[in-house]
Amino acid sequence: MLAGMNDVLRLKHEHVENAYEIMDSLQTMFGQQSSQSKHEAIKNAMNARMKKGQSVGAHVLNMINYFIEAETHGATIDDGTQVSMILESLPPTFLQFKSNYVMNKLDYNMTQLLNELQTFEAISIGKVQEGEANVVKEKSSSSKASLKRKNKVKGKGAPKRQKNWNGSNGNKKGDTAKPKGKCFHCGIDGHWKRNCPKYLADLKEKKKAT
Repeated sequence: MLAGMNDVLRLKHEHVENAYEIMDSLQTMFGQQSSQSKHEAIKNAMNARMKKGQSVGAHVLNMINYFIEAETHGATIDDGTQVSMILESLPPTFLQFKSNYVMNKLDYNMTQLLNELQTFEAISIGKVQEGEANVVKEKSSSSKASLKRKNKVKGKGAPKRQKNWNGSNGNKKGDTAKPKGKCFHCGIDGHWKRNCPKYLADLKEKKKAT
């Protein structure tokens, strides 16, 4: 036994009379450290929570490492307790999985639990992505419909051209001029005195007479 120890431990125990006393001395020296390590490993397993953005596979593997470390230092954690501790460490997104496990009284071992959790995670992520795609599609359709309504309202608001008395548009080239009122010379509507044919004819006759 002394031959397998390092130099420091061997020098400390070379005067011990029997193996029992050596084991008792080693337990006194390292037993407290082992107990503390076991306590820390169990505490880590009980307080572990799956982090945001972490995969469930990576989280379960971390939990298994805590269990192995605790058992290495003398703890005994049965399979059912390990599964329960893992389920309690999962976020609310796994509530449906946990409820189904309890209500149907399932009994997974660690490998089955890991596989089922990874399958559930993959399905949940697919549903979330599909829902996000539908939201984007609905927003796009709503934006297009809103743009069409705006264009339609804008088109309806354009002022209409007013038509002249003869039915033609007043701002087109070549349109017939609007009537100018009643002539003060001949009394006929549609022209003024300076354009009156009778007035111009009478004025021409007067010039000839003079």
